[in-house]
Order: sequence, then structure tokens, then C-alpha cells
Amino acid sequence: MKIDEKLTQALPNLPRKLAVAARYVLDNPERIAVDSMRSVAQACGVAAPTMQRLAQHMGYEGYDGFRQDFQKLLMGRGFGARVDALRSTFQSDSLAKLVSHMTEAAQNNIAEVAAHLEPKEVAAFVAAVRRSGRTYVIGAGSMYWAAGMIEATGRLAVPDLVSLPAGTVAASERISTISSSDTVLALGIAPYCAQTIDAMQYARRASASVYAITDRPSSPLAPYADGLFLAPTASPHYFPSAIAVQLVAEILLAACAAASGDASRHRLRQLDEIRRSSGAYLDE
Repeated sequence: MKIDEKLTQALPNLPRKLAVAARYVLDNPERIAVDSMRSVAQACGVAAPTMQRLAQHMGYEGYDGFRQDFQKLLMGRGFGARVDALRSTFQSDSLAKLVSHMTEAAQNNIAEVAAHLEPKEVAAFVAAVRRSGRTYVIGAGSMYWAAGMIEATGRLAVPDLVSLPAGTVAASERISTISSSDTVLALGIAPYCAQTIDAMQYARRASASVYAITDRPSSPLAPYADGLFLAPTASPHYFPSAIAVQLVAEILLAACAAASGDASRHRLRQLDEIRRSSGAYLDE
């Protein structure tokens, strides 16, 4: 049952203040998906803790999970619905409010990464990469650019890093020679790409080490990953934010570089000299 249906069923038996908040939520689901808890509380005339209590009454640990389900609901209606939500939320306000809300969402996503990223999981990924023959980065659809970024910057520290090019050939076919001595880093946020999950399944069958950067514990990438790095994507933007994805990727690459010691530093200097001498960089 969807969150709006659950809330409709619960409404007749809610305490008065929770009922006020619930009616606003049901009438304005797009505001719940894109606005902060404080903004929603002000809009419906209750205190911010009331919104927290409503979320907990509905079985959520906190308001973030409650809001994420409304974001899923909105995503299910297509990106047009998210654009409409942006228009209804910010149409009568200045761009300053849009900037403020998007910045706040980005800061919250980054804070979530800082709070929940486990150093031991990062260390396990680094160890897998260091013992790998090859490390494949798989990012299809909206994550294709991120895979390219990881390869372009990551090869400075991890020479056997390979991202898979876009095209009509399935990702699992491109990694057909993968073996137990290799590692996969898969990237996927909602809406998830089937070929990314297919490639992860193929890699698992080959006994490769498989890690994933994804947006939530319930992600369809999670069952096929030996290690999971969560990158929240909540944002007023009509498409899920990728800021936390990039942060996690940069942390993993920095950890790989730090672990490789003098060899990595020598390779970084060597590649930097090659790029500069080739004219790849503009003089500052």
C-alpha cells in the first residue's frame, strides 16, 4: 500500500494536530517531497515536531523516511510531476528560496554520508581494488557521467580502472571476461537501470568483488553488493541529486590513492607531467 493510501486510512483516528498535518500532506504531496520539514510545518500551521510525530505514528523512524516515500510516490508519476511540484512550490517566490532549498537538501545529503559512511567498508573496498587485476566501474543511464568521472580521475591512482562505454551492448556482455580476481563498482540511483543490476549479477556469478554506490538500503543494487555505500539523493530538483554520489566516489578514490603510497604519488606526478607536456591543460 502506498504512503498516501496508508495515511488516508489512518486519518479518522489521528489526534487533532496530527490530523491537521495529515490533511495538508494528503492535499499537497508534492510539497512533502520537495520541502523541508520546517517549511511544511509552517505551511500547515503546526510545529515542526508535529510532522516528526506524524511520521513516527505512520511507522517511520523519522521524517526523512516519510518524505522519501513521498518522493518515490512523485517519481512514480514521472518527472513531469516533479517539474509541476517545483512550479507550484516556487512559482510565487523568489529564486532565492529555490537556491536555499536546494542548498539545504545538498548539505543534508552530504551530512548523511558523513554520518553513515563506515571506514571499515571503505577499507574493504580499497583492499579489493588493490588485489584486483581490473576494477570495472558500471554506471548506466543518469550515472554514466559519474562512471566516466571516476575513470578519468581514478586512473591517476588506480591504473587498472575501467568504465564501460555507453552503447547498445549490455554491460554484462562488456564484462564477459571478468573473473574472481576483479572488482566491480556499480552506480545506481532511482530510476534504476536494469543493465547495471544485470552486470552486478553476472559479476557475482564470476565470484568478483562487487560494491555499489546507491541511494537507499532498499535499492535493487543492494542484494548483489558485497559492500554498499549510501548516497542520499533528496532534493527539490526534478531529478534526484547526484551530489552525494560524487562525494562518495571521491572518498573512495582518495582512500585508494592514500593506500597506494609512493607508487601512487609517482604515478600521479608522471601522468600530470604527461598531460601538461601534451598541452592538455591551459596555462593558468
